[in-house]
Amino acid sequence: MIKLSFYNLFRRKTRTFLSVLGIAIGVAAIIVLVSLVDGFTQDFDSVISQFKGLQVVEKDVADQIYSRIDASYEDKIDSIPEVKAAIPELWILPNKIDGKPLYSNISIYAYGTDIGKYGLTGSATWFGEVEKGSNLKPTDSGMVVIGSEVAGTYNKFVGSPIDVDGERFMVKGILPGGSLLVDGAIIMNMSDARKISALDSDKIGSLFVTLHDFSKDEKVGNLIELKYDELEVFTNAELSEQFNSIIGNLRLLAIAVALISSIVAGIGIANTILMSVLERFGEIGALKAVGWARENVIKMILYESLFMGV
Repeated sequence: MIKLSFYNLFRRKTRTFLSVLGIAIGVAAIIVLVSLVDGFTQDFDSVISQFKGLQVVEKDVADQIYSRIDASYEDKIDSIPEVKAAIPELWILPNKIDGKPLYSNISIYAYGTDIGKYGLTGSATWFGEVEKGSNLKPTDSGMVVIGSEVAGTYNKFVGSPIDVDGERFMVKGILPGGSLLVDGAIIMNMSDARKISALDSDKIGSLFVTLHDFSKDEKVGNLIELKYDELEVFTNAELSEQFNSIIGNLRLLAIAVALISSIVAGIGIANTILMSVLERFGEIGALKAVGWARENVIKMILYESLFMGV
C-alpha cells in the first residue's frame, strides 16, 4: 500500500510538483522570517553588550536621530562624581551619497563623536576595530570609517573619496561585515558631522556617558533625569527592553505568516488529493471489488498526503 501510494504521486507529475513547490515556498518563508528575527536579535545583543554606559537624549523624541540638546550638558554631566566621561554624539540620516539618493535596500547613517574623548576613557567603541585601513584619530578631519555594506554598495576602498550630503571625505578604514547595525555606518569626528547636519556649535545630538562603576547606571540615570527635565536617560537594560518589545511584535508577525503558510500548504495538499480522488473513482471501485476495505482506501490517500508534505 505504501509503495502504491508513493507511485501514485507521479501519475500527475506537474500537479504534484506545483503542490510541493507551494509547500516549499511556505516553509522557506517561515525559515527566512524566523532566521531574520533571531539573527537581528543576536546582532543587537552583541552590539548593545559593548555599550557600558548611559544614553542621554532629548526628552520625548521619537528616535535618537532627532535628538538635539545643549552642548553645555556635556560639562554638567561630566561633573557628576560617578561619571567617567560624557561623550557627545550626533546621529544623521544622509540624503545623498556621492551626489545620488540612497539605495533603498540598505540603511545608511552617519555617526559623529568626539574620537579623542572616546579613546581617553579606555572604553571599547561600539563599532569595534577596522578590518582594512586604520581607525580614526582626533586630528582626522575630513576622514571617515565606513561599514562593509557602504563600501560594497558604493565601491569604496581605503583612500577613496566619499561624498556625504555635499561634504567630501576620504575613507580611512573599513569595518568588518556581519553586523546590521555597523554595516551601514559612516563614522566621523564630531566637527565633520556638524558640517553635514548644519548643527550649531552650541548643540549636540546626544551623550554617551561612561561610568567608573557600571553597576550604578540606574542610580546615575535617575540623578540626571531628576536634575535636568529636558533630558531622558536609557540604560542598557532599558534599551534591551525596548528592543525586545519590537522583536516581540516581529515574532508575532512571523508566527502569523507561519500559520498562513501552513494553512495554504494544507489547502494545496487537500486540493491535489481531492482532484486525484475524483479522477480515480473507477480505480477505487476496482480496489474495493478485489477486497480492499474503506479503511485501506483512506490509508492510501493519507499516505499520499504524507509523502507530499514530507
